[in-house]
Amino acid sequence: MSLTALLFALLFFGLLGAALIRHPIYGLMAYLASFYVHPPSRWWGQGLLIDVRWAFLAAGITLVAILIHRTGSSKRSFFSFPVVWLMLTLLLWAVIQLNWALWPEKHLDFVQLFAKFILAAFLIYRAVDSEKHLRWFLWAHFLGCLCLAIIAAGSYSGGRFDSFGGPGIADANSAANQLVTGILAGASLFLGGKIWGKVGVLGVMPFVLNALVMTVSRSGFLAFVAGGVVFNLFTPWWSRRFVKIVSVLGILLLGILAGPQYWERIGSIKAGGAQIEGVDTGAGRLDIISAQWKIFQRYPMGCGHRCTAVLSHEYLGAEHFTDLEEGAGRSSHNTFMTLLVEQGVLGAVFFIALVAWFLREIMALYRRTQDQRSFVALVLPAVAASAAAIFVADMFVDLLKHEVRIWMIAIIMSMHALVRRLPAEETTSTVSAPMANTGEEANRGHGAA
Repeated sequence: MSLTALLFALLFFGLLGAALIRHPIYGLMAYLASFYVHPPSRWWGQGLLIDVRWAFLAAGITLVAILIHRTGSSKRSFFSFPVVWLMLTLLLWAVIQLNWALWPEKHLDFVQLFAKFILAAFLIYRAVDSEKHLRWFLWAHFLGCLCLAIIAAGSYSGGRFDSFGGPGIADANSAANQLVTGILAGASLFLGGKIWGKVGVLGVMPFVLNALVMTVSRSGFLAFVAGGVVFNLFTPWWSRRFVKIVSVLGILLLGILAGPQYWERIGSIKAGGAQIEGVDTGAGRLDIISAQWKIFQRYPMGCGHRCTAVLSHEYLGAEHFTDLEEGAGRSSHNTFMTLLVEQGVLGAVFFIALVAWFLREIMALYRRTQDQRSFVALVLPAVAASAAAIFVADMFVDLLKHEVRIWMIAIIMSMHALVRRLPAEETTSTVSAPMANTGEEANRGHGAA
């Protein structure tokens, strides 16, 4: 066993022990460590460590710890949230679809994965039971993105880095979206942190931004821009001017880190998918969407997970497969179309309902926290911005198996509980406000209008 593998095992099992003895949040940290580090994807984890189901073990121990400590038992029931029943409905429908899925093995994998997503949401909801633990979760997420940055920096040899590894974030586009949500989490940690917390964020942020640049991802860039705009809109009035200044500095840092190759690819967005010889404008994705619409008309009840790849040869010309292995199919590049084709009408309804739920809950939290100087109020911009970033990227990448979306759902649910526990008069001094906007006090409350 290598030294790296030994250190990971010691950290992982140490956190699980702390979860059983002290608090389930430590088990959640172990779960995030298994997600980001993911030993089976690393050279040092290919020996003894590869046989361990790290995420499953962490989830199981965290669940036991929740039952032992009864953490979050005073919260509103997990099953009282409409979004939980929305996810359970999709899971049940996916189980029913096993009867006709065109690729049964892949569809069964999706059923198991989505069941794991629901369990992960439950664990996060119950374990994140205080502002302190919310802060810990965000730090784990942010530092996890630092791990991805270290992996990229250690293996980068020019061009586009596309080998991050890990569940659902292995490719450049998915990893880029993950990094964007980490950057946004870091921004809230900077706003709500004390001096050493701010220094820590400033030390980590350039590496995470540099990893985003390494992906050379157009969807990641659009998600970053959308997330930045939404972050500013939902920033509490008393930090808005400071956030604007920091946002400009962040854009300047991105400009310094990004080179001509990055901006050349990002510039192809302006082509809008038009056919330009020698330039990848994403035109092929529009052809795939057109083919998916035809598949949906043929299978309105859905044809199961990854069925776009199964049927793509029937609906796309040979020119779309020249860069693939012989016999391989072309996959979806749009999350909404993925759900429409694979889960049918119900999949499309699920996506639209999920967007509506995010909008409603984020606006409800904004109304309740806009005058509070609490850490929750400073986390809301990151959560709202992350949701916006994910849904923007959904239009260009298949992020159906992007787990960070589920994390945001659970964090929103936890934030509702924390807001109810912390009335406005009790939260006026829970954070150190970074340069409150004395001149904007009269205009507070209009940032997200």
